[in-house]
Amino acid sequence: MTRTDRPSILFYLATLLLAASVALAGCSVPQPNPPAVVQTQQTVAATSAGQPTLPDRLEIPGIDVDIPVVELGWHAATTNDGAIFSEWDVAEYAAGWHKNSALPGQPGNIVLSGHNNILGAVFRELDQLRAGDEAILWAGDERLVYRVDQVLIVPEKYATAEQRAANAKWIEQFDDDRLTLVSCWPRNNNTHRIIVVAHPIQNADTARAAGQ
Repeated sequence: MTRTDRPSILFYLATLLLAASVALAGCSVPQPNPPAVVQTQQTVAATSAGQPTLPDRLEIPGIDVDIPVVELGWHAATTNDGAIFSEWDVAEYAAGWHKNSALPGQPGNIVLSGHNNILGAVFRELDQLRAGDEAILWAGDERLVYRVDQVLIVPEKYATAEQRAANAKWIEQFDDDRLTLVSCWPRNNNTHRIIVVAHPIQNADTARAAGQ
């Protein structure tokens, strides 16, 4: 794929589907009713106590990305048949950190999502990433370097409920430490998701040296 083939469709992602029958609205994905107030209290407590702080900048040198990171929450939305679900907000001219994902310096999955064709198109070129490329996440003065392990393109719009649920699992928590970047694909449609999974370089190097 050449650089002229890069995608440019907007997307903001959420956690596991509330129900398999809920239809997608554009590039949005519903999530099960999240504890928004509790999560906000957790992030405020962590940052005020001098513990891991919110991410505020993302660099991906291989595709010339150097962008701010902002915190993302969610809002209530309604399907065409009247069902109410929670839907992620979307960052403008920035990547959005999903506030129910891990904080930098804490174990777990740090999830960032972004637009591909409007309002900065910050994740326009995710499909140009390859295994071994680096992503650098900043949280204040803390610099965390990740190595890309997987670049996945999965069906979404015309996928089965089971496939959509499997897609959503990529932004849930994992036993390892990782950074997950998500957007829509391809350039002129929103039929698929692009998911980039990266792990901390020091962890990857340690595992490799141990033969794991």
